[in-house]
Amino acid sequence: MKYLKHCIAIVILALTWSCNNDDDATTTTNPPIYENRIDIEEYAFYFPDDFRLEPLQGIDSYIGNINGNEITLFFDYGWYTRPSENLSPSEFDVSEDIINGYYRQIVKPIDPAAHSTKIHLFNVSERDNSPNGYNSLTVSTNNLTQAQQEVIMNVFTTVQFIN
Repeated sequence: MKYLKHCIAIVILALTWSCNNDDDATTTTNPPIYENRIDIEEYAFYFPDDFRLEPLQGIDSYIGNINGNEITLFFDYGWYTRPSENLSPSEFDVSEDIINGYYRQIVKPIDPAAHSTKIHLFNVSERDNSPNGYNSLTVSTNNLTQAQQEVIMNVFTTVQFIN
């Protein structure tokens, strides 16, 4: 009987420890929510506090930079920006989806120092209802470290659409 109590205690401890490890493994970490809102037309991006919008002079589109934390992102909002095509899966992780009527393509290079990290956005109904063209936005940056790329991916995946 003495050995049975010890065996039961060991089994209970093992099960408790195992359950605790499973809980830790399934806990997901949410990306940081930044409070520095930067709007580009109908899109709201949330950046770390030190990022600032720098509008530039464009000919047929709204262009500019977003600078901060040793990162410069370039943006182009107009009729002639388009999503990336034919990217090699061995060099890029590309995600495409439609959220609340907006197309979103995020291009994440495997090597962020060698290739551009970018997002492309447009209103699907504007594209479908305008035979002459439609406005879309591309925001891109390059020469990033892995840590910098994670910051930018957090910004890109939490973009909001302003109606």
